[in-house]
Amino acid sequence: MAKPIGDTPVLEGDEATEFLNHMLDPPTEKQKELSKKMKEQRFVPF
Repeated sequence: MAKPIGDTPVLEGDEATEFLNHMLDPPTEKQKELSKKMKEQRFVPF
């Protein structure tokens, strides 16, 4: 049976603000390109 990975850390103060700002940033061209490549590799014809 699987064991739990661990507790989720609680972000407070500057860490929380930095994390939220990072999550709200739009994806860069490099990130979009990587996402597209990953989606293309998932295709498995039957």
